Amino acid sequence: MTKKSNKHLIRQPWYYEYIYPEAGGIAAQACQNIIDEFCPGKGLSMLDIGCGTGKIISHMTGSGHTCAGIDISKPMVDYALLLHPKFDVVQGDMRNFDLNKKFDVVLCVGSTFTSNLSNADVHASLANFHRHCKPGGLLIIALLNASRFLGAETFNEHVEMRVDEEDFHATTFSRHLLDRRNQSFRRVRTWRIDGEDDPVVDDAEFRLFFPLEIEDYLGQHKFSVLGMWDTPELKETDLSDRRLYIAARAL
Repeated sequence: MTKKSNKHLIRQPWYYEYIYPEAGGIAAQACQNIIDEFCPGKGLSMLDIGCGTGKIISHMTGSGHTCAGIDISKPMVDYALLLHPKFDVVQGDMRNFDLNKKFDVVLCVGSTFTSNLSNADVHASLANFHRHCKPGGLLIIALLNASRFLGAETFNEHVEMRVDEEDFHATTFSRHLLDRRNQSFRRVRTWRIDGEDDPVVDDAEFRLFFPLEIEDYLGQHKFSVLGMWDTPELKETDLSDRRLYIAARAL
């Protein structure tokens, strides 16, 4: 018997911590580098959309900023507050949450923004990001780069990975499916966890974006793109890697 769960990682946040122990560090590095370049200083107000277990909030508060968080997953929010009881983290949907407050910096990194599978979702999210960004404020988003994924020579259909972290040990088998017409990437990952008889299936779908495409979306919602990079160090490249980091100014 197989246990089925849509986006299993957001329902079981401790799994997320085990399989992506450095994910928050990489994203935080990219965000910090962008902030240092375009919005330097201390004491900035920040909002992390899709904050997950609170890794970026922890980094930003440790750097002297005030950072709130929002996530669609109640288990993620509960786990973040368990780890960091003093954090300002609430549950909400990036398309329609309303905190009745504007921020100096709005962050949406990891895979959060790629959950906008339809054009309507993209428009709703960016309009809401702008509502929560101060005039002249900074937006930082991370995306999956369609230029990378849609090239057949760079796409791996099957991936196996072993996770050995403290008291958690598992092997994952992933099947990757591309929908070129809808620019989406689906990952069906089966977990075989040591000590458990039944496997667990983590099924998630993500939108892929081309650089000019997302620049057009941002422009429609009164954001001016400041830069795009495919490394957290903000190196100038041909933008051929799998993840894009984008900085934009709210007009």
